[in-house]
Amino acid sequence: MPYTDPEQRRAYGRAWIKRNPERARAAMRRWRRNHRAEHNAATRAGYARDPMRFQQMVDASPNRIAVRRAAIQRRRARPLGVGSFTAVEWTALVAAYAGRCAYCAETAPLQADHRIPLARGGTNMIDNIVPACARCNARKHLMTEDEFGARLASERSDNLQSD
Repeated sequence: MPYTDPEQRRAYGRAWIKRNPERARAAMRRWRRNHRAEHNAATRAGYARDPMRFQQMVDASPNRIAVRRAAIQRRRARPLGVGSFTAVEWTALVAAYAGRCAYCAETAPLQADHRIPLARGGTNMIDNIVPACARCNARKHLMTEDEFGARLASERSDNLQSD
């Protein structure tokens, strides 16, 4: 160790981490993997001391919504063994649809909707997912994308004829 004084050692360690972020991250992962019980105990103690700090860190995450959405979908799909998609894939898909619902083109909070529903044999892979507003997702229910598209077209033509 280059320094016997704890403050100098701490400063040296911080500087090393700044110079070698990838190696530091790998070392931290290794330590957490090899000392799981100590890491969990330290995390629980930190949370017990200041739970609001932990909640603020979670809330401050810029992709929190996308990560949560992907995690929820993974949890639903796991028992079915139908794959999963990541938060990065979900964010890219929403960007491809310009943040709009795939069915009505509204700019509302979006949900992951399955083109072929899980209950009808669909997968949870990103190629079977489209972003949909809550209204369209609830209305679609167990229909496939084609069936729901036909229903929307029928409703549009009925509205045009009644006007």
